[in-house]
Amino acid sequence: MALYKLDEYNPNYAQEIFGGNDIKNFDVYADDEKVGSVENILVDEDDGRFRYFIIDTGFWVFGKKVLLPVGLARLNYEKQHLFVSGLTKEQVENLPEFSEGLAIDHDYEERVRGVYRPLVPLAMPGMFGMIGAPAPYNYTMEPYFYELTDPYFRTYEENMRDRKNLNGKRI
Repeated sequence: MALYKLDEYNPNYAQEIFGGNDIKNFDVYADDEKVGSVENILVDEDDGRFRYFIIDTGFWVFGKKVLLPVGLARLNYEKQHLFVSGLTKEQVENLPEFSEGLAIDHDYEERVRGVYRPLVPLAMPGMFGMIGAPAPYNYTMEPYFYELTDPYFRTYEENMRDRKNLNGKRI
């Protein structure tokens, strides 16, 4: 499984799936405090689904870039804001830093999810420390991180996946 930046996965994404509106540069808010901006979105190569927002925290946490699972965000298109309820500065400081060229593997993603699990009352923190070999992780195991609840954002994802199918690319 590989994750690609949205503009690498589909260079024409803004025109083709967002109707000319670009989600990049949306301001990111944790409750009422601005904490950064959306730099990009990571897309799963295997199924074409949005997985993470890449967030540039700007001066809030000294320009650190981090990943935010798409299911934790609420979007306001009119104001161009992305909201993450309950996120704290301490949590962002504890997130592993995202950088260009970083190999995102299971361990890295698990460190990201581990920081966000306290935000989700349904999360099961001991789920991956069970006796014996755990089953390989898949994104459906924790739907609260990856399911798109926003109907417009879900439509954008579906449109992108449909366009890839029409172009004969595997998803």
